[in-house]
Amino acid sequence: MGAAEFFSLFVELAKKNPPHAHDYPILDRMKRIGIVPGSSFSLEAQSKTVRQSLESAREAALPHIMDAWKKSATLINGWSMNLSGMGNYGTNYLRRAAVAFGGLGANVPDDAVYPTAFVDADGEPLRSDRRYVMHFDKDEMPPARAFWSLTMYNDRQLFADNPIDRYAIGDRDKLTFNPDGSLDLYIQRESPGAGKESNWLPTPADGNFSLMMRLYWPALEVLDGSWAPPQVKRNN
Repeated sequence: MGAAEFFSLFVELAKKNPPHAHDYPILDRMKRIGIVPGSSFSLEAQSKTVRQSLESAREAALPHIMDAWKKSATLINGWSMNLSGMGNYGTNYLRRAAVAFGGLGANVPDDAVYPTAFVDADGEPLRSDRRYVMHFDKDEMPPARAFWSLTMYNDRQLFADNPIDRYAIGDRDKLTFNPDGSLDLYIQRESPGAGKESNWLPTPADGNFSLMMRLYWPALEVLDGSWAPPQVKRNN
């Protein structure tokens, strides 16, 4: 959208979605350039300087928003984890914009945490022509009090067709545990073997891929960063 359409839509939406009380300092500043949530807006009615500034705002702001999104997560064991500043932003408008850019919206971490991996234990991009394993020791299972899952996405961040129509795996599936209580998840294109298919998450037919864990109602050790998913290791 161009500036005229974007800011006109913004003030119209604010008629049914009024600003929070915390927003009034920024609202006072916005009035200087003719933007008053709940009132109609006309770009043409503004001064030349204001028109030029609003029309160039997207190009000026987008690099900052993208950079804030890249820096929003903590990297642990090769997994990007957002453990704070999600879903409840206060007046941190850059953080809010960054999350909207990266994922449209987000739950607060107390409700859900979404570790994401694009690289393996060696720092190399995850590739569908390689085989990987995630090993969870018995006492290091994902500490989610509701449920957890691991989802596969192709290089376009979409589900990818696979022979068993499985796009995610987790504690609601009939997983096979090792004799010592540990768990291995096999991440690869071909079947890992009849005795291991219950723990198999197929990769796409080609290209790179990414993994996203979902931990709903995560325990404290997730929220304070003392637990993280294990590394995704090559399984030669």
